[in-house]
Amino acid sequence: MQRAIVGFHQDAQGEWVAALACGHERHVRHNPPLFPEPWVLDAEARRERIGTSLDCALCNQGGEAACFANLVCPDCGVVLDGSPHRPGCASNLVQDTDTKL
Repeated sequence: MQRAIVGFHQDAQGEWVAALACGHERHVRHNPPLFPEPWVLDAEARRERIGTSLDCALCNQGGEAACFANLVCPDCGVVLDGSPHRPGCASNLVQDTDTKL
């Protein structure tokens, strides 16, 4: 299943790991020719990947999700940490209609 990336960290061996919206993690490596992912080595390129999706093998196997889905906008995939929504996002267009007395 495709799950949104919500962050990155390095494991004990210094390999980059993507934290996914489902609560699972997946290693992301630049190891050509098998895994040609040069973006993994660049901090800005990793930041640009936040909100994009990766396949989660554990979810594919029916693994229980810790579910961080509430931390990701369902419309544009941006992490809901105060970051702006992507242009054209339907959630960004919703206005607060609550009235304060």
